[in-house]
Amino acid sequence: MPWHPIWPKILKEGDLVNIDVSAELNGFWSDNGSSFVLGSDLHQHQKLVDASKQILHKAISNIKGGVRIADIGHLIETEAKKRGYKVVKNLTGHGVGRSLHEEPLEIANYRDRHNPKRFKKNSVVAIETFITTTSSYAETLNDGWTMVGDKGGFMAQHEHTIVVTDGQPILLTAMNGI
Repeated sequence: MPWHPIWPKILKEGDLVNIDVSAELNGFWSDNGSSFVLGSDLHQHQKLVDASKQILHKAISNIKGGVRIADIGHLIETEAKKRGYKVVKNLTGHGVGRSLHEEPLEIANYRDRHNPKRFKKNSVVAIETFITTTSSYAETLNDGWTMVGDKGGFMAQHEHTIVVTDGQPILLTAMNGI
């Protein structure tokens, strides 16, 4: 395999790292992701990471059957702006179940006025935050894998798979307080 200037990359103290994992068991999928600072926060990324995590938890706590998907996107973007951040508009959460991406196919991080859909009770969805310092769109590099912001900067992502209920959602991917 030819060497690529970005991969493999040796991680260093203070790097902002994101791990996004999808898993299948007995024909059912889940999706989970988390950004973190490797070791000491040498580059002051922890505030961004904390914002992403806090916004995800606030979004999840407001999801129940009948809630408009666009309203959760508005909540995510509003919370990001309050903290001085932006959201990535072309990466979204999604339904998950017998395949990794199901209806609803897009749970945006902003109020998508063209999305009239509502969360359905007993559905399973992957809710994701994509909180950034500078960019509003992610672009894929020529390797077909690496994504960068259209205006540079840094991004933190957090994701959980949940079951939508009439009350508080059921968190299927809880781990170590994340």
